[in-house]
Amino acid sequence: MSSKLPEGKQFLDVSDYARPFALALVKILMPTKIGAYTLTTLFLITGITASLLIYYNFILPLASVLILLKSMLDAADGEIARQRNQPSIVGRYYDSVSDFIVNVFLFFSIGHITGTGTWKIIIALLLFHLQGSVYNYYYLVKRYQVKGDRTSRILEFKTPAPFPRDNPVLLKFLHLVYITIYGWQDLLIFSFDKKAMNTKELPDWFLTLVSFLGLGFQLLVIAFLLLIGKHGSTVFIFTYPFTVYAIFIIIIRKIFVR
Repeated sequence: MSSKLPEGKQFLDVSDYARPFALALVKILMPTKIGAYTLTTLFLITGITASLLIYYNFILPLASVLILLKSMLDAADGEIARQRNQPSIVGRYYDSVSDFIVNVFLFFSIGHITGTGTWKIIIALLLFHLQGSVYNYYYLVKRYQVKGDRTSRILEFKTPAPFPRDNPVLLKFLHLVYITIYGWQDLLIFSFDKKAMNTKELPDWFLTLVSFLGLGFQLLVIAFLLLIGKHGSTVFIFTYPFTVYAIFIIIIRKIFVR
């Protein structure tokens, strides 16, 4: 259950399985000086370390554990910022850019040990992010509908006003990096289903279905495939079944959720 939504408006988010562990970690860290930026940096390092283990085909079960640890730290960085009432647009962009870096490392490392061609890796990686954009779009629509967390916007092309703790120069730089990576993806998914914003409120059952496209669940699938020695299926799974499922979700919204 994400704290980005107010009480009574939360739904079963299967991609947010690491939240209970993140909450426990945040409780421990609250009296310390460790903050959101540090946690984001730690998940970046953790994700890259997992990727290097995969690249060298070394202790793959440990790589699986590190991927799950990355998800926990990813949930904890935003959580500690909210609990300390320290919202940050810089932190929001830093988180998303770090996610992208980790994902690139993971996919190319898997491609290296499986002998998958570069173009197949690139296509799978692009589709992987588009699937995540479907989740992010509908989740963000829900947050706006129920007056939840608004540190993110539907479209991020305009540089936002900084929060008090945001460095304006760093904000402009990270915003430029963010829109270069994600701007076209957000616009594409938005163009597929603009009318989702006109629904009274996206229902919980629909958001639960959407949550199978969230980054947390995607990484859980990768970790599981590594654990059982089926990581060679990663590119196929995110190129085909997950893409078909993402299209199915958009169709479901247009037909059954109005």
